[in-house]
Order: sequence, then structure tokens, then C-alpha cells
Amino acid sequence: MTAPNIVATPLRKVKRAVAAAILMARTRREARAAFRYDMAQFMENAGALHLDRKAAARAEIVMGYHVVEKGLTMPRRRLGFGKGAVVHLMNLVDSFERRFGEDGQVAHAVGVLRAYRELHREWPEPMPRLDAFLAARSDVPAAVEPHVSRSDFFAAKDAPFPEFAASRHVCRHFAGPVPRETVERAVEIAATAPSACNRQHARVHVVDDPALRDRLFAVQGGTRGFGADADKVLVVTADLSCVRWAWERHDCYVNGGIFVMNLCYALHSLGVAHCILHWSVSPDADREAHRLLDIPPNEAIVQVIACGTPPEEFDVARSPRLAVGDILTWHGGGR
Repeated sequence: MTAPNIVATPLRKVKRAVAAAILMARTRREARAAFRYDMAQFMENAGALHLDRKAAARAEIVMGYHVVEKGLTMPRRRLGFGKGAVVHLMNLVDSFERRFGEDGQVAHAVGVLRAYRELHREWPEPMPRLDAFLAARSDVPAAVEPHVSRSDFFAAKDAPFPEFAASRHVCRHFAGPVPRETVERAVEIAATAPSACNRQHARVHVVDDPALRDRLFAVQGGTRGFGADADKVLVVTADLSCVRWAWERHDCYVNGGIFVMNLCYALHSLGVAHCILHWSVSPDADREAHRLLDIPPNEAIVQVIACGTPPEEFDVARSPRLAVGDILTWHGGGR
């Protein structure tokens, strides 16, 4: 009576192996098609390859004014910084206005340049090009970067969500440690973030060794002037093992990004200053970070966040947001 089971068991194993092989072959085929689509979409639409488009030109200006804006709010700011960035930004604004006319983000760029000039009132070197640029746009006031106290910065951390969300800002001023239990509580709160099919892709690697922090920041390349003050660095990754189909190829970054935003809100609610750092790096840099922190190869690095306790007073970048009309598009006539 047991003979059929003895035969059936190996047969089931063979069927499962065949089904798994078919699934993997199909996934490889679909992945190739999906990434070809991604590359074609990037080549046809990415701003870096289509600088004649208004959105691309505006994005380049935002990146340019953000460089100057960061310099205006750095902890150890020195006069005379960013001369090349200032000239580049003026050229971008001139070109944009000739082609596209007025724009709110471009006006802010002019305001940032005026703030830069006002900061350098006592600077001995003349700035004739900048002076002429600003004289032609005399109606644009200086973009004042807020100077805040620690208590003001966190004043809305228990407020209703609209006020709380508006009060959260990136901070590049760190003056003290973040307790281990605070980081653990922030990650616990962040874990309430939604994820596809509740697969919970996100993982967090905490760097609290100064030497390791500096090596990681050298790979990341965007923390000059403040990175050495950070007490801890949170490296958020997403587990590729949670991705089931080729069509979910972006899920690690989408779900990881949702987790990152939740984590930043959690840090702000707990009184932790933080600065979100990009992970737009080369494959070699990504591999180096994996090696440096011993991150498993199945985890894709999504974001890096520098953390610390802020000083009693500091500056933050104003960084105005787009208007709702620039973001929101309605489809259909329903209300």
C-alpha cells in the first residue's frame, strides 16, 4: 500500500524543480525586458540628456541654488566660499529667463544670490558680475535662511500632522550624541510604514564609529563641512529577497523610500537632528560601501542619514516647495 507514495514523492520533487526552473527563466526574460524599458525611458526623458526642457532647466537651478544655500547655513561657514557655484548659478538663471520667463524657483535662486552678496558686504574682493546681476533684478529680496533655537526647531514635534510635517527640516548642525535607545525607538516607529504585501523590505545599518563614519562619507561624497560632527549614520537598505517578480524591480526603492520618510518623521518627533544624504553613486562606490559595512549583497542601499543632537542655535536652509498646482494633476471630471 505504501509503494505509490514512494513513487509520488520523487515525482513531486521533480515537478517542483521544473516549475522553479520555468519561473526563474521567465523572471530573467521579464527582467531583461523591464530594464531595457527603464533604459529607454531614461535616455528619452532624463533631464541630463534633455537640458532644453523647462523642468530640466529648473531642476538644474534648484540644485545650483541648493549648493549656495547649504553654504549659507554651514556650521563653520567661511567668507568667500562657493565662487564657482555662484557664477554657475547666475549663468543658469540668465539662460532660463531668456528661454522660459519668470518662475518661483528661479526667483528663489536670485534671492539666495542676494543673501550671499549681503553676507559678503564686508568682503574686500569686488563682485561686479554679481552686483550687476542683482541690480537687474532689484525687486527680488534676499532669501533669508532661518536662524533658529533648538527649542523652536522642535516646537511642533507634538503638533497636529500638517504643522509637524512643515516643521521638519534637514539640519547640518550636530553638537551631541543620540542615545542607542532613541535610534531603536525611531526604527520601531518607522517600521509602521506600509510596504508591498507587507513584505517589509527595509533594513537599517547604524554606524557609530567615527573612523567608519568618515570612510563611509568619503564614499558618499556629500558631507564636506559638517559630516565629521554627525554622531551616528543610519544606512537604510532594502532586501531584494523580498522582490517576487521582475515587474517589481523598483519596489526596493519605493518601499525603502517610504520607510526613510517615516524614519525622518520619527527622528524629528524624538528631537533628533538629521540630514538625508543621497546615494546617487557609481557601482564601484556602492560595492565599496557594501564591503565597508559588511552589508549583504541582497540588500540595496536606499539612503544614508546623518544624525546628532543639534546645538542651542543654528541655521537651516529655507528650500521653498513647489506650489500644489505644479505638483497635482486631475484626471477625469469627478469631484
